[in-house]
Amino acid sequence: MNKRIASIDALRGIAIILMVLSSAIGWGAGLPAWMFHCQCPPPTYAFNFAVKGITWVDLVFPWFLFSMGAAIPFSLGSKLRRGESLGRISWGLVKRWLTLAAFGLVLGNSYLIADYQSWSACLVRFGIWIGLFLALWRVPRAHGWALNAAGALIIVAMLCVEKFVLGTKLGLHNIDIIIMVLSLVALLGGFSWLLSRKRIWLRLALIAVVFVTKEVNWHTHALDVLAFPEWIDWLFRWSYVQYLLIVLIGTVIGDILVAADGVICDTPRSPGSAAAAWICALMTPLALWGFFTRNVWIMFTAVFALGGLAMWLARNDKSAWSVIMRIGFAALQFGIVFDPIDGGITKDHANVSYMLSTAGLACLMTAFLLWCEARSALKGRSLSRNLTMTGQNPMVAYTVTGFVISPLLYLCRFDLFDQLTIGNPALGFLRGVIVTSLMVALTCLFTSRRVFWRS
Repeated sequence: MNKRIASIDALRGIAIILMVLSSAIGWGAGLPAWMFHCQCPPPTYAFNFAVKGITWVDLVFPWFLFSMGAAIPFSLGSKLRRGESLGRISWGLVKRWLTLAAFGLVLGNSYLIADYQSWSACLVRFGIWIGLFLALWRVPRAHGWALNAAGALIIVAMLCVEKFVLGTKLGLHNIDIIIMVLSLVALLGGFSWLLSRKRIWLRLALIAVVFVTKEVNWHTHALDVLAFPEWIDWLFRWSYVQYLLIVLIGTVIGDILVAADGVICDTPRSPGSAAAAWICALMTPLALWGFFTRNVWIMFTAVFALGGLAMWLARNDKSAWSVIMRIGFAALQFGIVFDPIDGGITKDHANVSYMLSTAGLACLMTAFLLWCEARSALKGRSLSRNLTMTGQNPMVAYTVTGFVISPLLYLCRFDLFDQLTIGNPALGFLRGVIVTSLMVALTCLFTSRRVFWRS
C-alpha cells in the first residue's frame, strides 16, 4: 500500500498554518484572549499556570505530533516492503533524531537574533536559512552530499558571525523546544511501531504504560528524581517522552489507514455519513468553547449526545474513517472526564486531559478530512492543495516565516503597518493572514518544485 493519504498531509498543513497565524497576528491589536495560548492571556501575555483551559492555538503542537505518528506506518512500512533490514531502518531513525536535534539546536541559537530591523541581523538570519536549506535538502543527485556539507559549513560560519560579530552567547541550552520534542518522540515512536507492528496488543500496552506513568507523575512528581544531568538534558528530557502518548495514538490511526488499502470511506454520498462527518468537524469548536469557558460538563453531555448520533448515522459504514471517528469520540470523552481529575486541562504543563482531548480532536478532524477526501475523489477532485502541499514540507514551512519572510518584510518597512495594528483587532488579524499567506505560497512553491527538506 503506497498510496499517500492526503488527509494526514492536510491535518499537518492545518497545524502549521495555525501555528504561523497564531504567532503573526498583532499582539498589541486588542484581540481577545481565545486568540492566544490560554495560559498566556493578553494584555501582558505572561505565563500563568493557574489558568485552565485551551484555545485553538493549543491544538497546533498535538495535531502535528498526531500527524507525525499517523505517518510512521506509511514511511517505515514502505521501507520494510522494499526489503530494508531492521538494522538499516533503526539507523535511519537514529540519524533522523540527531538531524532534528541539531536542527533544533541551530534554531534555538538563531532565535537569539531578535532584531529584524537591523540589516546585519536580517542577513545573518537569512544566511542561516540558506545553510539549513542546503544542509537539509533532499537532493535527487548522486553528489547531493556535497551540497548538504556546504550547507553545514554555512551554518557554522553564520553562527560564528552571530557570536563574534553580533555578540550573542551561543550555548547547548538555546534550543527550539518544539523541535527537540519532535526529534525524541519520532525516535521512540518509530521504534515502538517497529516493535509492535504485528502485535497491536503490545502497542495498546505501550499506550497504557505512557498513560499511567504520565498520570501518576502528574499527581506525585515521582519521576522528577530521574532528571538527566544538565550537560545532556538539552537533548533528552523525560518531560519530552510524555508526548509519545499522542504519537502512539497516531500510529494506531496510521495502521488503520494502511490496512484500508486506499478505501477510506464506504459511503461518502450517504446523507448519514455526511452529517456524521460534519459533527466530527463541529467537535473542535465545541470542545474549545467548553474548555475555555470552563463549561466542562455541558460540553461532556453535548459530545456524548452528538457522538452517539454521529456513530448511529454512520452505523452502516465500517470503513477506516468510521473507525477513526469512534476512536476520536472515545479519546475526547476520556479527556473531558480527566479534566476535573487533573485539576483542569492545561497545555503547560501538559496533563492527561490535554493529551487525550487533543488526540481525540485530531482523530475527529482526520475523520472529517477522510470523508472530504473520499467525497472529492468521487468528483475527480482532491483536498485543498494549499493544505496538503504545506503539510508535505513541514520544516520549510516552520522556518520560512522567521528566517525569510519576516526579515524581508521588516527591511521593506512592514513595521509601519504594525504601528497601525495597535488597538485595532481587524488589522491585527489581517497582519497574521498576510504573513501566513506568504508562508503558504512560498512553501507550496518549493513543494510543487519537489524541493523537500529532511524531517
